[in-house]
Amino acid sequence: MEILRANDSTIYFDEKLEFEGAVFPKNCQLKRLHDVIVSGNVQYMDHEDRVYADLDVSGIMVVPCALTNEEVEYHFHTKSLEVFAFLKCDDGSHEAKGDVVDLLPVIFQLILMEVPFKLVKEGAKYPKGKGWEVIKEEDYQKSKQDKIDPRLAKLKEFKLEND
Repeated sequence: MEILRANDSTIYFDEKLEFEGAVFPKNCQLKRLHDVIVSGNVQYMDHEDRVYADLDVSGIMVVPCALTNEEVEYHFHTKSLEVFAFLKCDDGSHEAKGDVVDLLPVIFQLILMEVPFKLVKEGAKYPKGKGWEVIKEEDYQKSKQDKIDPRLAKLKEFKLEND
């Protein structure tokens, strides 16, 4: 096992990863990944029989625009401390396969958790048609504040007389 031969049972790394299109789930909003850099360290604690992986993951993901469905690049960055156990555990740690700690599936899950729910391309035109249009939430809230309820419009004309 390479980690046992390492100084202080710790391996440091700084790697660039490539992901092929086949790894992306079909129902996933994630189209592509590029410039993915993973750095950190992996440390084996023999008294616990566990491996701790301190991961720092960053890169660029390509996701569809919520309005136009055009591809948009989105920069992401995440950090995580992952625990791998060599025996089956119910404490949330990942199970190592034999004496192998496979970080790639864990890294991919961390990236998937960074995919935004909705992303609108900068400068995208909001669609509109006859009698309808899509507007930003901020514009809706502002127009809502500016409008007077038609049922109360007559009260605007009401003036108190000073006696």
